[in-house]
Amino acid sequence: MTRRRLLLIALVLSLLLHLALLGSDLLPAISAPPADEPKLEKIDVKMQAMRLDETPPRDPAAAGVSLRPAETTKPKPKPKPKPARKREASKPAEQAKTEASAPAAKTASAPQASSEPAAEAPRQATAEQASSAPVAENAPRENSADKAGLIHPDAPLRQFPAAAKIRYQGYWNSAMLGFGDLDWQRSQGRYQLDITVSPFIGPKLRYLALGTIGKSGLRPDSMQSFRGGDLKEAARFDYDAGLLRYGSGEDKQLPLKPGAQDAFSLAFQLALKGGDLGHAPIQITTAKKVYEYPMAPNGAFDYDTGAGKMRVIVFRAQGDGDFTEFWLAPDFANLPVRIIRADKDKRIELKAIRVDVNGKRQWELPPQPTIRNKNAH
Repeated sequence: MTRRRLLLIALVLSLLLHLALLGSDLLPAISAPPADEPKLEKIDVKMQAMRLDETPPRDPAAAGVSLRPAETTKPKPKPKPKPARKREASKPAEQAKTEASAPAAKTASAPQASSEPAAEAPRQATAEQASSAPVAENAPRENSADKAGLIHPDAPLRQFPAAAKIRYQGYWNSAMLGFGDLDWQRSQGRYQLDITVSPFIGPKLRYLALGTIGKSGLRPDSMQSFRGGDLKEAARFDYDAGLLRYGSGEDKQLPLKPGAQDAFSLAFQLALKGGDLGHAPIQITTAKKVYEYPMAPNGAFDYDTGAGKMRVIVFRAQGDGDFTEFWLAPDFANLPVRIIRADKDKRIELKAIRVDVNGKRQWELPPQPTIRNKNAH
């Protein structure tokens, strides 16, 4: 083995070791390089509060907190028209004229009429019903954009999703580290928000939030933070005792304030309420820490996805040396298409590359030809 080859192997092993240490928190804190801040514009698109169906379709398979998307009923296929009998084709002309002049109610029940789709059916279907029709998750679709190059869904999304899945690219200090997946489900007055970050190297991160949902919005019960399958921190909203318990083993506690949220359910509370959570500070927990700051829109921005732009409203909560940003897309049910968590040590970003709502593919970033498998789905 040549000396050059040995040196190359040593460099590769050193790189892998440093990446593993970076993902294991064994390296000292490294200051994140300054990231380019988008130039926010005046908000010219009003975020609409979403309609919340208080009685979503029951899912018999759902039990406890193991929520699943509400099942949608597939339309029954229409029966094929029966072939006309030969003897009917040879009817006398007088009999054919008599049948042609029969009342409309009689002719409507004829086999020929039942073989054609009703003209009024599409008008009676609501936009929400059209947008919730199930399709294969991996089905290709064309992204629609207007003349300004802004991406829109096929039909307006005005009802708060019973189920939503978002696939993200994950970045650590501007370097792509892997992929993230957000899985939102609600059923029978309860919700479950499951977020996983799967890096190329290092342990998987997972955040699980559970709670109830109603006219007043999201009321979280708990949030758990996992690293490599091990529970690291947890937060429990003890409404009976009026306490917010958090930390490793829930060993810390603070008085629980009205409207408190965990850091991830907060994005869906903003989406449901159309971004209007008032001007008072909100008690927010990451399960590790607790913050209090107001959550208000900072501005609008044309978010360049790499294949068209989405008009987004940017919400930023900043305090105690760190900040959280949610980029909510009003055209896509106010869902978070970008999430940023940053402090003096690190900056973690999740950028959406695929959005599914109620089982239907609403948008997907096509594979980028310049970087092989950069956004493999």
